[in-house]
Amino acid sequence: MPCDDNKAITSFSRGLKAKASKVWEEGYNHPFVQELGMGTLDKEKFKFYLLQDYQYLLQYAKVFAIAVVKSDTEELMTKFSTIQHFILANEMELHRSYMADFGVTRAEMLAVKPSLYNRTYTANMLSFGQTGGLAEVLASVFPCAWTYADYGKRLKERYADRLDDNFYKSWIETYAGDEFSASFEWFYDTLDYLVSNMTDRQREKIEEIFISSVEFEYLFWDMAYKQQMSY
Repeated sequence: MPCDDNKAITSFSRGLKAKASKVWEEGYNHPFVQELGMGTLDKEKFKFYLLQDYQYLLQYAKVFAIAVVKSDTEELMTKFSTIQHFILANEMELHRSYMADFGVTRAEMLAVKPSLYNRTYTANMLSFGQTGGLAEVLASVFPCAWTYADYGKRLKERYADRLDDNFYKSWIETYAGDEFSASFEWFYDTLDYLVSNMTDRQREKIEEIFISSVEFEYLFWDMAYKQQMSY
């Protein structure tokens, strides 16, 4: 359920974006993201991104499976499993569609190895999934969905005059769409509930986890732009 303005100001979860504002904006302004919006991104860079993101999403989906196991209510189990289905069905289908345009076969998709940055990012999330509670899990996965929705909406608005001729139009519209935003809207209230009885230090840890994942998102864009498998 969307929060009203007063709640948005006081909400712990909605305040996290401001905590990570520097790297958040650097991610939006990264050449990879901006060239996506303009439709000028080198297709080989996008192909590299797609193949790496395909591997990433497989691990990302596993984190939500862990969250299902850690959930203590039917409602949360349903929400986490619904997200996992969205990843494996909707997002993966978008990737498969683009990869078909590039002539990439399923065998090639499966043969691609995740980069150092990719492995580190997903290992970080899986570690919180295995050792932390649901608050830690949500903090680690939240930036992926939130930054994509934010960047998608901003790109669609900023480059509206050239969107129809943009090769990446479906990518932008998927993440700018209401269906994608609605898929994780419940994250806010759930995370607020999960941290409600935490100490200040425990909350700071959740903030640190969130910020780290925003930093990993930036590194993912940078890795793709440079087509970089390792350091």
